[in-house]
Amino acid sequence: MNKKVSKIRLNRIISIILIIILIYIISGFHKSLAESVKTMKIVIDPGHGGYETGAVNYNDGIIEKDITLKTSRYLKEYFEDYYGVQVIMTHNGLNNDQEMSVLDRGMCARNNNADLLLCLHFNSGGSISSNWHGAEVYVTNNKSCYKYNQESTEIGNLILNNLSKLGIYNRGVKTRLCNDVGPKWEYSDGTKADYYGIIRYAMKGNSEDRGPDITKGTGITSILIEHCFINGTDVQFINTDAKLKQLAEADGKAIVEHYGLKLKKDVVSEIILSKTNINILVGEKTKIDVSINPNTAINKKVIWKSSNEKVAKVDKDGNVIGIGNGKAEITAIADGNDKVQAKLNVTVTEASINIENGDKWNILKGNTLKLYTDTLVKNTKITYNSSDERIATVTSDGIVKGIKEGTVKITATLENYSKQDTIELNVNTLEDNEKITIEKYNENNGIISDIEEKTNVDNFIKNIKLSNLKAKIRNDDKIKFVGSGVVLDIYSGNKVIQSYLCKVNGDCNGDGLILANDYLMIKDYIMEEGTARLHGIYYEAADVTGDKKALANDYLKIKDHIMYGVKI
Repeated sequence: MNKKVSKIRLNRIISIILIIILIYIISGFHKSLAESVKTMKIVIDPGHGGYETGAVNYNDGIIEKDITLKTSRYLKEYFEDYYGVQVIMTHNGLNNDQEMSVLDRGMCARNNNADLLLCLHFNSGGSISSNWHGAEVYVTNNKSCYKYNQESTEIGNLILNNLSKLGIYNRGVKTRLCNDVGPKWEYSDGTKADYYGIIRYAMKGNSEDRGPDITKGTGITSILIEHCFINGTDVQFINTDAKLKQLAEADGKAIVEHYGLKLKKDVVSEIILSKTNINILVGEKTKIDVSINPNTAINKKVIWKSSNEKVAKVDKDGNVIGIGNGKAEITAIADGNDKVQAKLNVTVTEASINIENGDKWNILKGNTLKLYTDTLVKNTKITYNSSDERIATVTSDGIVKGIKEGTVKITATLENYSKQDTIELNVNTLEDNEKITIEKYNENNGIISDIEEKTNVDNFIKNIKLSNLKAKIRNDDKIKFVGSGVVLDIYSGNKVIQSYLCKVNGDCNGDGLILANDYLMIKDYIMEEGTARLHGIYYEAADVTGDKKALANDYLKIKDHIMYGVKI
């Protein structure tokens, strides 16, 4: 028996706790909703219109349909200054022979999935007696969801408070139920439907029965505003356009306050990043600069996120740090408005160094060779070393010189990263009856330049005059034209004794032609979009102006050559 009593008490305690939690959730719902609303759709209904005049003040010549339309237009203009608000008018003025039913007005809100329906009206007491005065608001009586009676009542009270500041008497927020009976005049939860058709149709739609389940939030938050009386003492509040504008602003301020709407000039509408693609190394950090529009935005804070923190992380200041090999997407998000974002792609790789001349190279004693060393690391020193300086020396700039016949290893070291690459260099000597003469072209540090585009392999070799030697392009069975990066080997018998690297100015991809993809490679390189990397002999080929840099003037010169035949 005692165990049974204890169990009952425990169940009651659990029930009380659940009720408290539910009350807390409901009480906090309004705040969380207001904070989370970034965009909202408001339908404004100018009451009456067409041949339906509404109330008429014959003494002052004021017609309700005219002032509801003017007030509605002023209200629409008011909302245009606020971010993320879309205003839809049920009509923007009807011809005198037209009519718009309350069904069409209510369904306009439903069909547009509106967040709020505002029906603008002016009351009439049928007399000029001062007893008829003041503003009142009608809302749904249904309480199955917060956004029905509770929320619309809160908004209604804000509107009435604002109107009272203009001197208009507050008649309160009200509900009115229909007198008819039957399912058509009830809501899905069995409660009586509202008297005013525009509220009723916005809540349940055009249904001959109880309609859809409104407990799931299918109804539209609707507010019918009777701003004041069109006759009597209230005429003082509506007898000029300026006063109608004040009424509209009173309505608008209430909506802004309730939903926490922000002025466009105060809200970030665009984020622009300084880069859209970056390549960084593991352990490397790079700063991404941000521009905010409009510059009047109050909260310019940006929240950063990485799609894969195992590849790249980003801190609160937009510093991207390389973590591991791979690709990631970095996103900058406006604080308080997560619909405004900007993205960049980051590729992270391990630090590496590569001598592009290959694993083995051949030069003659007394000749020099320029080493092309590629690395993704920026602003880091590369040191060179020869395993035997009696055979070959190497300068700090990577210029190798053959001293005497033999084989030596030349090593390039990436300082601070413990990364190295090595090339085997054979230093050879010419026999007395052997001679190399390069005609037409220029040779320096083992590079043959001044080669024109579309130079045929056979024609190229004919300009290399040899005595008791022979010349051959590496992989010549695959090469139609001599392009940047092509290697010319000089043979003494079956042994390669000297190798030359070829360069065609403007040929940035090594195909021996100068086409659009060449100048696009330079353009991408200059803009640092990460889609093209120019290095080694290809970087030198891009430097058509000879200033030792690949810049915009090189890009333009190549472009002019392609389009207009201007000589490079």
